[in-house]
Amino acid sequence: MSQRTSRIRCHIDRPGFSLDVDVGWDERVAVVFGPSGSGKSTLFEIVLGLERCAGAHIRIGGSTFDDEAAGLYLPTECRDLGWVPQSPTLFPHLSVSENLDFGRARAADRDPAARKRAIEVLEIGDLLGRSIDQLSGGEAQRVAIARALASGPSALLLDEPLAALDLPLRARVLPYLMRVRDQLDLPILYITHDPDEAQLIGDIIVVLDAGRIVASGAPRDVLWSRAVLPLSEALGLENVFEGGIRREHGSPTFVSNAGLQLVLPVSLDGDTRVRIGLRAEDVVLAADRPGKISARNVLESRVIACDDRDGDVYVSLDAGEKLVAKVTAAAAAQLALAPGSTVYAIVKAQALRRLG
Repeated sequence: MSQRTSRIRCHIDRPGFSLDVDVGWDERVAVVFGPSGSGKSTLFEIVLGLERCAGAHIRIGGSTFDDEAAGLYLPTECRDLGWVPQSPTLFPHLSVSENLDFGRARAADRDPAARKRAIEVLEIGDLLGRSIDQLSGGEAQRVAIARALASGPSALLLDEPLAALDLPLRARVLPYLMRVRDQLDLPILYITHDPDEAQLIGDIIVVLDAGRIVASGAPRDVLWSRAVLPLSEALGLENVFEGGIRREHGSPTFVSNAGLQLVLPVSLDGDTRVRIGLRAEDVVLAADRPGKISARNVLESRVIACDDRDGDVYVSLDAGEKLVAKVTAAAAAQLALAPGSTVYAIVKAQALRRLG
């Protein structure tokens, strides 16, 4: 078994609700995704040790906290987990610096440099002397994440850390979460009901619905799968791409990490690294290459799969990177869409939006 292997096995019954989970993974960043009431928060309570359940086995990133068969159960305060809930829950009577120092007595023995790294990665050095009521919502959330990291945890648990922020603030805080993921070698368990966050943050996704695992695997593949479409569509699933911007012929052009190129609105020019969202219904398909057309992006693509859903068809395309289009069943039949066929995906530049 790898030192990074994680495993969650638990079963709990409550009036009107039961949770039954058994899943393992070797990836460092796992996302637990699902709608409200699916069991995400209950699962976190069990991982944190706030609720015990029969037959539990909890192992995150190589550290085991629960193993009933071996007679092991660690109380919450002994799990060395960094936890960030939806609301920052900072101590209002302490400064930012004093909030970071909370709990450092034990943490210093584990990782004396954890506090310094947290300040650098979250870029809160200029906030240390402030009181909590002087922070914006985005700053408060960055401080809450830094406080969890400053304790030198064995793993980081993030419970919908962007849910309490409006869209502009989410876009400002998300890059810091990406930095935590990329710069710190720390196992992360991340709860969200936002499919964009799931695709951007996770190495693996575990989808919950009504207390059961619906699917698990690579985020992009799982979220567009037939098993998950009913959930992800209701929660606003869209195509998400990471990459950079360059200028060509006077227009900003996005180039994804996999090489997909898209002409962007001028309003998105300026940043070198961006994350772009595109709704499946904003992708138009044509059987033949269009002639003169106002849309700036025409992508020759190969059909990978077609999934029917309530009169609509979700068409998975290989356009240099996976791209999903949503068309009516009648349109799919008229275009004779089938795996292996060639189509042209048409995307207006204005349909593209920056995620953070």
